[in-house]
Amino acid sequence: MDNLKSKIELVFASKTDPGKVRPNNEDNYLLESWPETSTVLAVVADGMGGHRGGEIASKIAIDTFRELLETPLPETHEDRYKLLLKYFYKAHEAIQEAGCENYKLFGMGTTIIAAIVSPTEYLHLYAGDCRLYHFAKGNKTYITADHSVVQVLLELGRITEEDIPTHPMRSVVNSCLGGKEKSQFSVDPKWGNEDLPVVRKWSAGDVLLLCSDGLNGEVSKQELTSLVQEFGDSPEKLTEECVNKALEHGGGDNITVIAIANLGKN
Repeated sequence: MDNLKSKIELVFASKTDPGKVRPNNEDNYLLESWPETSTVLAVVADGMGGHRGGEIASKIAIDTFRELLETPLPETHEDRYKLLLKYFYKAHEAIQEAGCENYKLFGMGTTIIAAIVSPTEYLHLYAGDCRLYHFAKGNKTYITADHSVVQVLLELGRITEEDIPTHPMRSVVNSCLGGKEKSQFSVDPKWGNEDLPVVRKWSAGDVLLLCSDGLNGEVSKQELTSLVQEFGDSPEKLTEECVNKALEHGGGDNITVIAIANLGKN
């Protein structure tokens, strides 16, 4: 299916910035098409750990996922899911092994969002608080639910969305690749969950954003919606404006954003 020429054109761009506070950029990303297909692999990894450990962990994750592009793209949704999930575990183990080999890197980890995007649908998985936004005209924006302490508190009704930006535990995640020995590792969405499907349809005019929390931690959903409405047909301009907006709001963390626009006619 994805090998056939499509009337729908995928246009994509990416941008990363260290922000105004962090001494180095611990984010890494991948945005490439599978050879001879119209399907894109998009990954954002946000590293965690001292002694440059976060930067190394996110790089290991991205280098691992890049190997996916050397694997033939599976035909079925379930096989694509299994393949993507396999690389989550592969990256998780690679980061843990590297941390055990160097005590300065012990406990390093990374949060991550990964998507296989075709002209008509996308399959996504994540661990931690890197996010995917699906902006569709006339429909509610789909946003992945962070693996974080504040997300749990939000779901329990202990806090509101307005409390999150200033909550003292807003940066504490409860899933990541790598991490310390007892760190939790959970990947969502789960296959077969009808309420939160792994595979989602999208149409011409829709826009996907994948980002580290340096963007969504500074820029509200309403602001992102406005940026998409204004620059959605130009991913390069959209990523630039997203980073600029995060910097305007303080740039307290590394900022990485990938934008994929679904252009043309169905």
